[in-house]
Amino acid sequence: MSFIVCLVIQSGAQALGLTEIRLNSSLNQPLNAIIELKSASAAELDSLSIIVGRNTSSSSRAAHWPDIKAELVRMEKGNSYVKLTSKDAVREPVLNFLVEASWSTDRKSTRLN
Repeated sequence: MSFIVCLVIQSGAQALGLTEIRLNSSLNQPLNAIIELKSASAAELDSLSIIVGRNTSSSSRAAHWPDIKAELVRMEKGNSYVKLTSKDAVREPVLNFLVEASWSTDRKSTRLN
């Protein structure tokens, strides 16, 4: 099973943008996904912090919420990205969660599912 969730977070004053989530894993496998960073300056990457958490405002019935790790992968050529992984298998076909990106000059958050 593969799907793409489109996510665009850009501000006119800020160049950093988070684009689509690309899922590289299937149901009943540990999470393996990436969020590409567009137009991120070196200063933005240096101060970037990504937090991933459960969307508590949703009526998600998922009893087993995987512990999701977010890791910044810096690329010299091309766009850097955030790698999302979990040790535990994802047992629900849809996960509702929040992604918050903050850096020295701004902060953005969005709900994903």
